Amino acid sequence: MTAVAGRLAVLDRPLGRALYYGLALLLGVLYVARLFPLDFLTGHSGFFFDTRTDPTQHITGIWAFVHDQWRFPLLHTALLNAPEGASAAYADIIPLAAIPFKLISGLLPADAHYLGVWILGCYVLQGVAGAYVAAVYRGHTPVALLAGCLFALMMPSLLIRIPHAALHAQFLLIFMLGLYLRWDQRTLAPRCLFVGSLGLLLLAGSIHPYLLAMVFAFYAAVWLAVGVRGELSSLRVAAALLAPLPLLALEFYVLGYFDVASGLPPSETGYIESSMNLLSPLLGTQLAPSLFLPSKGLVLDATGMQIDGHNYLGVALLGMLLFMVLRSPRWLLARCRHHWVLVALCVGLTIYALSNRIYLSNLVVLEYPLPSFIEPLTKIFRGSGRFFWPVGYILLMAAIGYFLTRVNPVYRLALLVLIAVQYVDMCHHRAYLAEAAGRSPYFSHDRTEWDRRVSQAKQVYLLPNYGCGGSAVDALFLQYFTALHGKPLNTGFLARIVGHCAERTQVLDQPRTPGELFVFGANSPDYPRERIERAMQGHYAQWCRQESIGTVCQVTGL
Repeated sequence: MTAVAGRLAVLDRPLGRALYYGLALLLGVLYVARLFPLDFLTGHSGFFFDTRTDPTQHITGIWAFVHDQWRFPLLHTALLNAPEGASAAYADIIPLAAIPFKLISGLLPADAHYLGVWILGCYVLQGVAGAYVAAVYRGHTPVALLAGCLFALMMPSLLIRIPHAALHAQFLLIFMLGLYLRWDQRTLAPRCLFVGSLGLLLLAGSIHPYLLAMVFAFYAAVWLAVGVRGELSSLRVAAALLAPLPLLALEFYVLGYFDVASGLPPSETGYIESSMNLLSPLLGTQLAPSLFLPSKGLVLDATGMQIDGHNYLGVALLGMLLFMVLRSPRWLLARCRHHWVLVALCVGLTIYALSNRIYLSNLVVLEYPLPSFIEPLTKIFRGSGRFFWPVGYILLMAAIGYFLTRVNPVYRLALLVLIAVQYVDMCHHRAYLAEAAGRSPYFSHDRTEWDRRVSQAKQVYLLPNYGCGGSAVDALFLQYFTALHGKPLNTGFLARIVGHCAERTQVLDQPRTPGELFVFGANSPDYPRERIERAMQGHYAQWCRQESIGTVCQVTGL
């Protein structure tokens, strides 16, 4: 045993800080190179150009923002939801990246975007964050580097998020946990904890509201723990809890998240439908089920939208957690008591993620009425299943910490074996990524013809517009070309904002001007031929034609 321990000692040999984090960066880059083809990272993959999917919404929001002049709020653009305009923030364009990108967009092709580079950066920082937390337990050692970095990079909740580039910034949650653990071990003063965690909050606010909600919940739990342990007075803890609110409100105002004057979209399903199935942490979903644990014949998505609550932990992590429970129950109970505020956070987030209708496979095992104070949140944060992410990372880092801090070096060797097991178990997740990244472009209608039409137009109208009966697919299809060519569109395929329906029809009563391009949705009862003929003021035969998208009228000479 002594000889084995001597050979394993290399795993605990300290590395220099620069080398440690440099290797974490390198591991992240190598892992991304293994996952994604180059054309995906450079933004040229067909995955980004499918007018039925979210990535195209994000890209068109980027184009509308960068091809318009600077306005205030900063992300406001008049090219979407014209003439009032809308905040491109509601197309999930990642403000933190969009603003500097606009500064250099004049040097780039008109169809350039940064989503591939953003995903690369998020993966690299994910690995660095994992290494940062692991170092709390074992210092800057090879085993801490490999376990923290690679387990974080293989987290299924990250791997499954390819359609939503902004939500790849889960490294914020890991860094928040790292700050808390360093404070808990008395290696980080409360002042530094405040500055670091406030910085993470502001970063989250400049990336995506969902991430901000999760980081803020984490932030509040951390400062509640500070207060409970009596390290600061109640007044100072209250000040720390309240201090971010005006800064975050100012940030949201400047970026345009409060830009909702032009109305809200139709009510959407989400809170229950996008919840986490009780089987998800154990088996995954049909997009990427567990390799080792049997799920054949089980319904892993009871609503058709529970893939948003994909929170598989992986067979290695599940095994580590089970081992901890069986091997060291008293130790585990003592740690839960010590970190009871964090445990309470995990319980609360899990309850929210499951929603008020809890599914086990396709069975409803519990349903209860929502408390009145929670109901408004469920309308804003409809993707309830996502709120298990912080819980998953807390469980991951707790398990890694357990194996890193055992006296027997065999635990470190076991950790390396478990990394390999987790990697094998993620084969379905990697296959899903490979399939998605290799998709071909998809356009609902003729791409070349519509590119020509929109490039020659001055203004594009979809009637009825999105949110008023218009097709979401048609709205995004038109938005692709209008944003690319910098032409105003009377609607917008956005997460929150659409125009008022009655106001959008008033354009038909105005005189026609050359350069107007109208699309009247196919089979729309609100726009029979007689009404379109009146709107075209006697030029229907000259300007209009029936197509698969509906009636298309391009106003030329009068």
